[in-house]
Amino acid sequence: MKKLWIKWKGHFLKKLPILIICSLIVGLSYAWLMNHYFKFTTGTQDTLYVIESTIFDAKLKLRGKQKPTGKIAILAIDEKTLKTFGEWPLSRAIYTKAFENLKKAGVKWIAYDAIYAEEQKASILEISKELEQLSQGKMSKDVLDRLLSRISAMKKVSPSDQAFLEAMQKFENIIMGYYYYNTKREAEASLGSGPKFENFESMLSSEIQGIDMPKGKSLSDYPIKRVQGVKSNIPLLTQATPHFAFFSNDADDDAINRWLTLVANIDGHLMPSMALKTVAETLNREPFIFFNNYGIESLVLVNRDDESDTLEIPIDSNGRGNLLLNPRGGSQAFKHFSFIDAYNDTFSAADRKKLNGITLMMGLTATGVNDMRPNAFDPAIDGVENHAAGADNIIKGDFYKRPRSIFNTERAIVLGVGLIFTLMLMYSTAAGSGIFLLAFFAALYYVDKFFWFGKGIWTYTAIPCLEMSVMFTTVTLYKFMTEEKEKKKVKGAFQHYLSPEVIEQVLENPEQLALGGQRKDLTVFFSDVRGFTTISETLTPEKLSELMNEYFTPMTSIVLRSKGVLDKYIGDAIMAFWGAPLELANHADIAAQAAIDMLYALDKLRIEFKRKGLPDIDIGIGLNSGPMSVGNMGSGERFTYTVMGDSVNLGARLEGLTKEYGIKLMISEFTWARMTRDKFFARDLDDIRVKGKNEPVKVYHLMRPDFFPDQNMIREFIGYFESGRVAYKSQDWNAAKSAFEKCLQMKPDDKASILYVERVDSYLEEAPGQSWDGVYTFKHK
Repeated sequence: MKKLWIKWKGHFLKKLPILIICSLIVGLSYAWLMNHYFKFTTGTQDTLYVIESTIFDAKLKLRGKQKPTGKIAILAIDEKTLKTFGEWPLSRAIYTKAFENLKKAGVKWIAYDAIYAEEQKASILEISKELEQLSQGKMSKDVLDRLLSRISAMKKVSPSDQAFLEAMQKFENIIMGYYYYNTKREAEASLGSGPKFENFESMLSSEIQGIDMPKGKSLSDYPIKRVQGVKSNIPLLTQATPHFAFFSNDADDDAINRWLTLVANIDGHLMPSMALKTVAETLNREPFIFFNNYGIESLVLVNRDDESDTLEIPIDSNGRGNLLLNPRGGSQAFKHFSFIDAYNDTFSAADRKKLNGITLMMGLTATGVNDMRPNAFDPAIDGVENHAAGADNIIKGDFYKRPRSIFNTERAIVLGVGLIFTLMLMYSTAAGSGIFLLAFFAALYYVDKFFWFGKGIWTYTAIPCLEMSVMFTTVTLYKFMTEEKEKKKVKGAFQHYLSPEVIEQVLENPEQLALGGQRKDLTVFFSDVRGFTTISETLTPEKLSELMNEYFTPMTSIVLRSKGVLDKYIGDAIMAFWGAPLELANHADIAAQAAIDMLYALDKLRIEFKRKGLPDIDIGIGLNSGPMSVGNMGSGERFTYTVMGDSVNLGARLEGLTKEYGIKLMISEFTWARMTRDKFFARDLDDIRVKGKNEPVKVYHLMRPDFFPDQNMIREFIGYFESGRVAYKSQDWNAAKSAFEKCLQMKPDDKASILYVERVDSYLEEAPGQSWDGVYTFKHK
């Protein structure tokens, strides 16, 4: 337990700098997000808002344009109109005919995104009839007085203004616009030292009456828009309708109109915007505003004929009464009807069909006089289109919003993803962390697309992406400067005798490179080229090197490919082991299969050597499993990763004994006990004592699957051999000899069977006695 604690502590301390780096970045990201929330409540647009709003615009563009409901359209004062009637403002006398034609076409409401702040002076044409009568000079004093009185009245109220007033009264459903000033400086610059809310009393008929406010609170206690002055229509024209709305709107700091101000505190009165008022009248609903202690909690449109029928409009979380716009597209996303077509009644049949029951917002769209208010799609969109978009959003109900619940989600993402990615960066490679980072970006994109943005929720995605990117960049740089540099050194030193998987584990646990060993259960492998001395005497040094290199290459490849460790080359011998440093639960199976694979590889080599005129070679292999000491052995200046112990020595002894039995692959009972037996063929070969050991050990011949053409024959052969072994150990010599002879009938050159027949014959001549234990003791290695 103490060793585990020391190992874990050392590993943790190595990763501690990465944990500190990541914790700092996650903490700063969280603090940045919380600071943004605070600043946003005060109306401040910080860097995070700029980044997120830019991404929001990009999402809108990727989403593409949307089709409006068709219930809101634009009555455009366009180039065609100005070409006919001259520059703006138009003569108010022409509205009569246009409104008559629109009413005839079935237009429901007209809202003005424009004001008529100055009286229109009577023109010579408008009083031409009266002037003609005066020029005749022959009239009574009474007639002259009446004529002069009419001219005087025209000077006060021009025929055009009077005609405009009467045209609006006749149309009835008119919403007149006005705009406000945000600051005292703006108001004074435009209105001078005079009253800042002149003629505002005549528009209070549109004040929002449905207000639910906590006791003791007043409108001035809340953070809704508070204006410093208004610019409205002349008093005469305000008599035309009881419906008024402001068309001012406050863009973000980058001039993009993302929010629409729905209500404002104007001289202590809660007044509706053009979009809100237009929808309320179009749908025959009354706005109700519910306040909590901090701001507007909800804004609801209630059906005037059925109070149970309500339509809630999602507003900003700060309670200011702002609507997050869902723009339909760029310029002319809404249908434009030209004012000149309304005047001349030259609408097409299709347009007449669209006009029936529609609400029109009249605004300037002609180049040079239009009011440009950029949105996410178009930097030169007409301002009236933003009001139309807000109204259309409310009618259709397809809002974008930032509900308070999303704040918890965003905080959870920053902390949760930060924690997960910290663990990734601590315990994964730079490549693995990079793949995770890209996968997170992709996952976040699709989650946002289908579950947040796709359902009208604006969720901040930049901050977790920035958080993870900074974490990845910083930690990767740190790793490159420290860990990765060390890893390259280790890889360079170990790549020739460790598999990539083993190298990775060493890199993850470099404490394994410290001097000293660990006791582990492993499988050790020894192989040796038989008759190597004779072979070396027949070849030149160059040819001998060629032969050994060609032999070592495939054998080494099999060791590394099977996640083993190439311990060393000892002349013509190979030493390897499995189970460390990479933990392998089935190391005996893997080592056994690797040994069999080497025998197959040897078959191919012998064919190749024969073709090249090189000597034929054969090998013997010994495998043993058990507890061994594994680790770096040597001095502080020079060491090697190796295994030591009795189990290692036994493996070496077994390899040397293979030629005694005429087999190529011998394993101990300890290896066979750890193997999956139904995957391999092995015969109980003998009970032996190796030199230097008193305890006997059972050894097995691990057989190739092609030992016989038919695997049933292998099983039959093993059965005969092992029945012979049973008889042999019980000193039933005749039965033993009969069994081994059956083996020789199946395989006449089986040296192990021949050896047992010879032993039986000797024991038939001279019995070993009752004290014989059936163990054969070897006097040589």
